[in-house]
Amino acid sequence: MKHTPLIAVAFLGAMLFACSKDKSAPVLKTASLNDTTWRMTGYTIAFGPVNGPATGTNNFFQSYSNDPTIPCLGLNAFTFTAAGKVLWTQEPRGCSMVSNFVSSDWGTWSVNNAQTQLTVNSPQAGAGRSAMPVVYAVPGAYNYTISSTTLTLSASYIYGQKQDSLKVDRAIFTRQ
Repeated sequence: MKHTPLIAVAFLGAMLFACSKDKSAPVLKTASLNDTTWRMTGYTIAFGPVNGPATGTNNFFQSYSNDPTIPCLGLNAFTFTAAGKVLWTQEPRGCSMVSNFVSSDWGTWSVNNAQTQLTVNSPQAGAGRSAMPVVYAVPGAYNYTISSTTLTLSASYIYGQKQDSLKVDRAIFTRQ
């Protein structure tokens, strides 16, 4: 009986805590891509088993070029127009995953209702895939985050003959 007041106080405290205002997680807010231009500044590819940690990471932004002091992937600019087009401009010495292109009306773009996935449709990508010229085509859409200065695209997908490997692409672009 001595502990009854202590138990009552603890119970009352728990009830008050449960009734306090819920602090919900902040809502993800993304800026619009309309009429913005971006240049690649980083691209990594991590890989490993499907059910385990990454076993390796390739800094593809640096290693893709024959001259890593001037990453040729960074000599590409992309404009996302308000009309839903992706325009690609490649500077001299630029390079990409796609051959024989220098600049083009690359394709179309759209985001999902939650503004967390970016789909980039292009004849170069293939059905059901998204592709930017400087990033490998991925199944479905890219996950994306955006700030006033940075756009990050990422995708995780399973590959291999036994479908036992996981690849995670992460590309970073800076607003121009």
